[in-house]
Amino acid sequence: MDTNKLIPLLSEMAVFVQVVESGSFSAAATKLGVAPSSISRSIARLEGALEEKLLERTTRQMRLSATGQQVFNLCRDMLS
Repeated sequence: MDTNKLIPLLSEMAVFVQVVESGSFSAAATKLGVAPSSISRSIARLEGALEEKLLERTTRQMRLSATGQQVFNLCRDMLS
């Protein structure tokens, strides 16, 4: 994965890390002080840029895809 491609997406990466750590879009939105729809758009931009599905979502739960786990680790490291 080309990390240079991710630099313009740092804010989306931060949102992604917050979503994973919070466990939901709404919890991340509350913590970040934004609307849940804003969280959804940020995740969609990141998934679109990477051309990968990062989160498997249903109405009741969310979990990382295999690629999502790798991207989460990379994003968390880059943000540290």
